[in-house]
Parts: sequence; C-alpha cells; structure tokens
Amino acid sequence: MSDNNYREMYVSESLEHVTIINQTLLKLAEKPNEKSYLDQIFRSAHTVKGMASTMGYSDTVELCKNIENVFDNLRNGLEKLTPHITDILFTFVNLLQQMITDEKFRVDLEPYLKKLKNPGDEIQYLFAHKNTSSISPTIRVKMTDLDTLVNSVGELMISKMRLKQTIDDKNYEESKQILYDIDHLITDLQHRSMQIRLVPVNQIFNRFSLTVRDISKRLGKEIHLEMDDSGINLDRSILDSITEPLLHILRNCADHGIESAEERKKHKKSEKGNISLTASRKGEHILITVKDDGKGIDEEKVKQKAIEKKIITQDEANKLNHQEAIQLIGAPGLSTSEEITDISGRGVGMDVVISQVETVGGSVKIYSEKNVGTTIILSIPMNISIIKGLIIIVSNQQFVLPISNILTTIKIKSNDVFSLHGNKVINFENQIIPLIELDKLLCIDKKEPNKDSVTIIIIENNEKKYGLIIDKFERNQDVVIKKLDDNTYSGLFSNATILPDGKVSLVLEPSLLIH
Repeated sequence: MSDNNYREMYVSESLEHVTIINQTLLKLAEKPNEKSYLDQIFRSAHTVKGMASTMGYSDTVELCKNIENVFDNLRNGLEKLTPHITDILFTFVNLLQQMITDEKFRVDLEPYLKKLKNPGDEIQYLFAHKNTSSISPTIRVKMTDLDTLVNSVGELMISKMRLKQTIDDKNYEESKQILYDIDHLITDLQHRSMQIRLVPVNQIFNRFSLTVRDISKRLGKEIHLEMDDSGINLDRSILDSITEPLLHILRNCADHGIESAEERKKHKKSEKGNISLTASRKGEHILITVKDDGKGIDEEKVKQKAIEKKIITQDEANKLNHQEAIQLIGAPGLSTSEEITDISGRGVGMDVVISQVETVGGSVKIYSEKNVGTTIILSIPMNISIIKGLIIIVSNQQFVLPISNILTTIKIKSNDVFSLHGNKVINFENQIIPLIELDKLLCIDKKEPNKDSVTIIIIENNEKKYGLIIDKFERNQDVVIKKLDDNTYSGLFSNATILPDGKVSLVLEPSLLIH
C-alpha cells in the first residue's frame, strides 16, 4: 500500500476519534464527574497517539501525550475540570485536528501548556492556518456491504456470459429471460452502491455544537443548541455541499438572531437563547430545519434595504406580503446587519446559501416573525446520482425535468392564457400562475404552435408556483445524472443524462430556470 493510502487511513480514522473527543468533552462539561466520559476521551487520545507514532508525526504524538496527562490527572482526582481547563482542552483538540489534516502544520505547544497552568497568560490562537492537504474524502464501509456488492457483481458477470452464449446459440427466448434477470441485478446493484455512499447526518451536526459554543463565548451570549438528526443518512457529496451553508446559517442565528440577555428580558424571554437543528424525511427529500427564538427578521428593514440596493422599487415593495418580503433576504448582497463582524461576514449571506443548496437540487425556505424568531428549512434530495425524471419535448428537442419539482401537468385552451403586466399567466386553482416559455428561454427556434391548446407543467419553487410551457411530455424514467464540466455549464443547467436510445439529454433545473 502506498504512503498516500496509509495517510488517508490515518486521517480518516484519527478524525473520527477527534469527533468522539469533541462530543464527549461537551458532555463532560455538563457532567464533570462522569468517569465514563473521561475514560472515552483518554482512550481516543491514546489511539490517535499510537497511529501518529506509527506515521512518524512526533508533534502530534506530543500533543496527544499532553491531552492524556490532563485526563489522567482528572481520572485520578489530582485536578478538577474547570471552565478554564475545558476551554484549553477544546483548543488542544482544535490544534490536534489541524495537525491531522495538514501534515505540514507546526505549532509551539509551550505557550498552550503554560496557559493550562496559568489562566491569565495571553497567547495567540493559531486557527487561521489553511489546510493544504489533498486527502480525498473517505467513507467507512461495512465488510458485509462490500461482500454483498461483490456477490452482486459476480452474479452480473455470470448473467452476462449466459446472455452471450444464448445469443451465439440464437436462443432468443432464453435471452429475454436473462435480460430480465440482468435488469433486476443492475437495479439491486444501483441500490446497494447508493447505500454505500450514505453517511449519517450527525457527522456534520456534531461539529456544530462546538461552533455554536465558540461563537456564544465570543459574543458573550448564553446559547443552547438542540439537535435531532433522526438517524438520517445522506449522500456524502450532498452532505459536504451543505456543511458551509448550515454553518453560515448557524453563525447568523447566534450573531444576529439571538439577542443579548438584556434585550431578551425586555421581551419576557429567558436569558438563554435557543437554536434547534433537526433533520426529517419528506418523500425523496431530507428537510434540515434551523430555528431560533431570537428577534426575527424585520420585514420593513428588509424592504428598505432592497429598495436601497435597487432590487425592487417602492411600488413593488408596497405590494409584497409578509412572506414575500422575508424571502428578499436571499437577494444577492442584501444584508440588514448594521455592522460587519468576523462571525457572520459582510452581506454575502443567504444568497450564497441558497445558490449552494440549489446546486445539489435543493431549495431554501425562510419564515420569520419579529421578536419571536426565524426558521430556515433546507430541502435536500436524498441522492443526486440517479433521479426520477419526466422526458419533455420543446421544439422537437428532448429535455429531462426532475419529477420531485413537478406538481402536475395540464393541457388548456390557448385562449385561457392571458397577459398581466406584460407576462403570460394562467388562472389555475384560483391562483395566478406566471408562465415560462421554455423555447424562448433556451433560445430554441419554435416550431409551428398549436393554436388550439397549450401543454403546461406546474412546478413549485420557494412556495411559488410557475408554469413551464412545453410541446408535450413522453414518459417518466430513472435518470443517471452526468455532471457537465465548467466549460459546458451555461447557467440554466449543469447536468445531463444519456437516454435509452443513446442520445444525450440536458437535465433542466427549475430553480435556475426561474432565476
């Protein structure tokens, strides 16, 4: 095995132990006399020390020794766990994480060890160092899952050889049966390979406890973070894509959402602010909800900022309802914060969050009530490798539209389409639905229109309905997603697929079409 492969194993396993140490240390801070927590942290630090020694990382070994020493003293009653010791231990663990992920990272431990003995010492914390490691993300897989996968591939190979033989023998009836068997094997193989890519949502949830704890200390606020992952698993690539958006949302909740203790008392709230982070399943999507009981979003302030930024006019602002005004918070560059902080940034916020979530086929909904709190819901597809799609035709060209975005399909008389403020709309279920002419949006020459009727697909994005005008739709089918490279990406679609007839078809992303 190459040195790089050994390092990948070392990083993957060590970071698992760092997560265990962090989470157990959080529990220990609440129950300082719980011996099982002390033992768990000691064991994990000892394991990392052993692996680092094997790899020849002497600095990491030295840091682990010092972590062991602290917990050995705590276990033997020579020291008591104080808030000061807890803080410095979190610092040690952060340093340990940087050393593991970046083998070039070096730090002088002496000031940190002095800080442990002398709380008054001032030291400069070194957390701005960039990780230059090129280690690829890894997933730990059960041997039983791999064995099952290998067996399925073996059965597929046998069926392939049988099919070849029956074709050579011109036994076409038996070929059909074998083809049917292969279809089932491939479906099973697809399902099992997708399952292997799934990782627990709590892998990223666990990191956020430390983030909120750190922010609350820096802001001088008391904030309680409650989390419930419901045992949900998500595709690893999707989980990686939404980690930064979730971190940004949590920072904003703590920084701008949760008020100071004095302000909270004025509104008859407890001095401790509350943030909840939950995951739940809804059909083929995972909903991740972040909710705080802070001051909420000021609707009038949002509208005023949007007018100042020339996102909307005063006349348009007057016509917005409460929910439409709140959704403006996702407009590029719009921030209602009066000051820039190193915690929540400089106005590059919810628009970036929304765009990152939409790149994986998700959506973001924002609800807020002044002085009550804010709720942000991320709706994320369970996987983006294979989706169910509807084949649609626009001017004799085939496209795929994800089924998850479709509410219904309708065919109406042409004279039921009318204009409102220069845009084509229809009245559907007592709602005015704006229409999007896909041929014009995609710059396709339109064939002779059907003068009698119009085929429309009703979709929903951020609680608003839209109608896509198409020529016709053909069928539903499973679609294998192929990511387009950056040179091909046009801004309207970033994925394609290969249809059964061998033709390449672009996959339309409704949120991009609407934008």
